[in-house]
Amino acid sequence: MEEVKFEVKNMECKSCANAIEKKLKSMAGVKAVDINLQKKMISIQHDNPNLCQDNFTCAVEDMGYKVQVV
Repeated sequence: MEEVKFEVKNMECKSCANAIEKKLKSMAGVKAVDINLQKKMISIQHDNPNLCQDNFTCAVEDMGYKVQVV
């Protein structure tokens, strides 16, 4: 199992977090998505060797959010 973490700069509300969580959970191999809205941090657990951090950050950026890798 691999873990990916990054910050979403303009994730401001629960609705934003829910939309991002839904998008990430729809990706093949994603087992868990933990979103800390207060810290604007996302942690993803996945077991798909074909996915890397860029896959996740690009998916979130395509939704209009600004991502910063930590």
